Amino acid sequence: MSSTSPPLHVWPVLAVAVAAISAAAVLVGAMDGVHPVSIALWRTTLVGLLLAPWVRPPGRTDLVRIALAGACLAAHFATWFASLQLTTVLRSTVLVCLGPVWTGLAEWVLEGRAPSVRWWLGVGLAVPAAALLGADPAPGGSLLGDGLALLGGLLGAIYFLLGRSVRARVGIGTYGSLVCVAAALCLLPTALVVGAPLWGFDWPVWLGIAALALGPQMLGHNGFNYALRYLPASIVTTATLLEPAGAAILAWIFLAQVPTPLTVIAGILALAGVMLAAWPRRKAA
Repeated sequence: MSSTSPPLHVWPVLAVAVAAISAAAVLVGAMDGVHPVSIALWRTTLVGLLLAPWVRPPGRTDLVRIALAGACLAAHFATWFASLQLTTVLRSTVLVCLGPVWTGLAEWVLEGRAPSVRWWLGVGLAVPAAALLGADPAPGGSLLGDGLALLGGLLGAIYFLLGRSVRARVGIGTYGSLVCVAAALCLLPTALVVGAPLWGFDWPVWLGIAALALGPQMLGHNGFNYALRYLPASIVTTATLLEPAGAAILAWIFLAQVPTPLTVIAGILALAGVMLAAWPRRKAA
């Protein structure tokens, strides 16, 4: 990652990525009854194939890290997609977006970077707000769904941390394709074990899977992975906090999921806490 200021075009890329990922929750929610592992497998397979022409062989160490990132991406998708079928879009997206909290903890444990006072204040706001969100007895809520979203956020944070360590040396085409291929290779045996069907879907399901691959994955995840070459993981993961707002609006329009006032308040407080925790530190003069 460059130590100079990032190029201006990185910020529009981030904006498009946020808009793209905001549609993911609604697309998955609309495919009610389709196994989450099936959705994740086809999403990653399609993107891995589409980006294959841009693959250049990475070094052995980077290849191992890409494989680990792909495994985390596979588990992130499987848990989060399952969450979206068990709880509301707003609850699930808010909880999965607690990823920056996990990122801060991981950087502390793995890199010895002690969290700032601001990080602790943010966590002190986000965690009780997330607990309040989980305690809201609103229709459509589920403790299991909420727990899966939290797990998905943790796995997503590890995925971003691994991606940051690779993107300084590996091109976006190579990384985007290989991380999806690695995820698909993890999801295929999982699908066989859990009995997730791999074909025989109706055409609206195939359209939804194609939209997931082209929008949230190609434009969304690859946009974030592109930005990781120029920006800290904390800034990139902070940008994902805009996802719940867009997802909630789309869920209201297309899935008739109207959030309760308590859900909205708890969600705003949780995201405010995460943003406070994840906001990048100023460098010393």
